[in-house]
Order: sequence, then structure tokens, then C-alpha cells
Amino acid sequence: MIKRKILISFVFCMIFIQNFVNAKYVFEYTIEAINLDIDRTKPIIEIVNIENTNLNYEKYANKTHNIIVKIKIIEKNMSNDVLENDEINVLVGNEIAKDYKLEIITKEKAEDYIIYDLKFSNLLGNGNLNINIIEGAIIDTSGLKNEQKLVDTNIQIDNISPKGSFSQEKIEEGRVKGTIKVDEKIRKVDGWNISDDSKSLNSEFLSNVYYELQITDYAQNSSTIKVHVSEATNIILTYGSHNSEYGWSYGYSNYDIAGKEAVKVSKKHKTEALAFLIKGNVEKDFLKVRAYDYTHWGEGTSGICKLTKNAYKFGYNPGENSWYTMYSLNKIKLNNEEYFELGGGGVNLTGNTDSQGRNPIPYSEEGQYNYGISGINMELKDDTYYSIIYQILVDEVGWIEPKSDGVECVYKHDKPFSAMRIALIPKNQKEHIYNMWKKDIGTFNGIY
Repeated sequence: MIKRKILISFVFCMIFIQNFVNAKYVFEYTIEAINLDIDRTKPIIEIVNIENTNLNYEKYANKTHNIIVKIKIIEKNMSNDVLENDEINVLVGNEIAKDYKLEIITKEKAEDYIIYDLKFSNLLGNGNLNINIIEGAIIDTSGLKNEQKLVDTNIQIDNISPKGSFSQEKIEEGRVKGTIKVDEKIRKVDGWNISDDSKSLNSEFLSNVYYELQITDYAQNSSTIKVHVSEATNIILTYGSHNSEYGWSYGYSNYDIAGKEAVKVSKKHKTEALAFLIKGNVEKDFLKVRAYDYTHWGEGTSGICKLTKNAYKFGYNPGENSWYTMYSLNKIKLNNEEYFELGGGGVNLTGNTDSQGRNPIPYSEEGQYNYGISGINMELKDDTYYSIIYQILVDEVGWIEPKSDGVECVYKHDKPFSAMRIALIPKNQKEHIYNMWKKDIGTFNGIY
């Protein structure tokens, strides 16, 4: 805007000729007749800053994020005109965006400027985000219009989930290198090394394991990769569940369920005995286990396993603060290998007595399968690198919350479980197993 003063000057000259010929008087009068403001400056739009709710990855966003563009409109002759939604266009890539949400928020207003927050959400599509404030969105009191303002946010809108694949490679000493390759840049993942270009992950495994790993790209789109290590032999963990009506069924520390087959025969079947084998590049007492055995004979009693003649007692076996390992004497031969055993076969057999030949199980309880192992607790001798995770399946309840590293997994001590699964996992990947198994709580997933 330019101010000009239009001056009308009147000069009155009066010459008085008096007695002296050269005597002359001149009088000059200046009168300000008009004072006008002439506005020749259009409203100016400036970008103050751009915010993205995708923290730590502000150059990427998807439909879940909010993009806030703060603008300042400068104009001394501000009219009552306000910025409206239809005066702003959004482009994602080369496409005009549709179905997005825009909220225009007045943050500050003065005589010669106004500040707005333009809050964009539900941005669909894929590509660079550009905001276009059209010409004439703001008109001042002189009728002058702003010029078109195109804002390149330098934010990539990405609503496509990453795609990846898992592969395994045998390396030295029975270890396996697992590798995940992805088609775009992804964020770091706990327990995995990420490549310089952020498109590949790798981790080393000593034992077999299976779990579903969530990977997330910079824009916070996620997908699931199945991590299945099946060729590791550095540590081998095998476990079995026994039911008198079915026999043994096994798991191999990679999501396998011991007792699954018995449950499929009858939902009432309970785990009466457990057996464990740990071998490889570890000491025999690397895995330590104790269990709670709920029997017909009650507190202070013991029973004899019909399979091995090993003794077991009502309550914690071997004790609440003691453990069985591969060094223990309660061994059982399975598949030509030696396992250590907890509990005993025959716990639900009608007529079976305690170790003293007392209190036979009555015929009225035949086929009820009320007894067996109800609580399990596991620990590793050295948990510097690895964790042991375990979960039990309870009749009429489903999977209960998984536990790990010395915390008892039990629904009720008088409610024996039917099946179980174990995972030996690098400690820094523990949460990945938890997250997957927790989804099964209260269900019978994996059984039927």
C-alpha cells in the first residue's frame, strides 16, 4: 500500500508598490486539500511451519496421521474475508486428493495479519503432498486478491504396507542366520540388525523357532512376516505331553503343541506327564523345569508313574524352589533318547492308588480326566542371551497368558491343563513371541 498526499498550492503574490520602486512583498500559502490511502499490495501468504504427527519420521505419513500447515496472511487492509475449505486444493502425487478432512483453525489475528492452522487428515493415495491455496482466497478492502500459493510439504503420503520374505541360511556350529528382505524402507525391529538402506533385516538363531514378526515402514504401515527357523542345531529342545488314553505327543520349540493330538481325540484329556530333552552346545542343566501335579490323593501324598515307576507327589515337583534338569534321576526313554520326566502316566486311571496302595480312584470318576499337571515353571541356567517362554491350554478356558523365565504359568492348581507349547528365543526378540501368543488367549487356536 502506498500513501500519497495530493497538495494544492496557491501562491498569492501581492506586490505593493510604495514609494520605493524596488520594494516588493511575496506571500505563499500551501493548503492540504486531500489525504488518500492508495493500496497497491495484494494479500501475502507465508508458510510459518509444517508439522506431522508421525514422530521421528516427519517426511512420511499415511491416512492415520495429521499434517498441520501453519500459514500467515499479511495484509494492512484486512477485510472480513476468511479462508474456507473450498479455497484449498490438495494433491497427492499427481492426483487431486479426495475424501480427506480439512479443519481450518484461526490461531492469531491482528490488524495487519492473521495466522491459520490448516489441519489435514485421512490423506489417501500415495505420493508427495502439495497444498494449493487458490488465487483470490483472500480479498482485502481494496478488492485486491492473493496470488495462488503452492506449498510443497516435502512429505510423502504412503498408504501401502511393506512386503517382505524370510529366508534362513546355515552358518557355523549349528547356527542359523535368518534374513528378511523388504520392498521399501522399514523401521528398526527389536532383536534384528537392519541394513544401511533399511530394506533388509538379519538375526542369528541357535535353536528352531516360529513366530510372526510385524514390520513397519516409515509411514507407519505394517505387515506380518512369518519367521520360521527350522535348521538350527546349536540348541535342540524337545518336549512331550503324555495322556494315558492317547500316549505321547511332541513339540519342538518352534510353536509345536505337545498334547495337541490327545485334545483332538477328547477335549477332556489332560496332561498327566511331561518329558523334556535339551541337547546341543549347552550344559545338561541349561533348562530347568518344575511342575505342579494335581492328583486324586491330595496333599502330602505321592504316586508312581505307570510308565517309568518314577515317583511324583501332589503339589510342586520336585519342590517350589527346586528344579529338574537333564542331570536328574527321573529319566524316561523316548524315541531312543533320554528325557527327564515330570508327573506320571496313569493319573486318571480308574482304580489307580497312591504310592502306598491307598485311596483308589473310584469308578464314578472314570472318563472325567480331573487330574494331571496344572502349573509349569521353566528357567534357563544362563539367560544372558536367551529366554524360555511357555503357554498352557486349559479345558473350557483356552490358552492362558504366556509366561517366561521362572514365572509359573497356571490357570488354577486344581485345573490341570491339556496341552502346552514352548519357545526358546533370543532375549531381545521375546516380545515378538508374546505378541503372537497373546492373540490366542481364551481361544483354542492351533488345536481346532
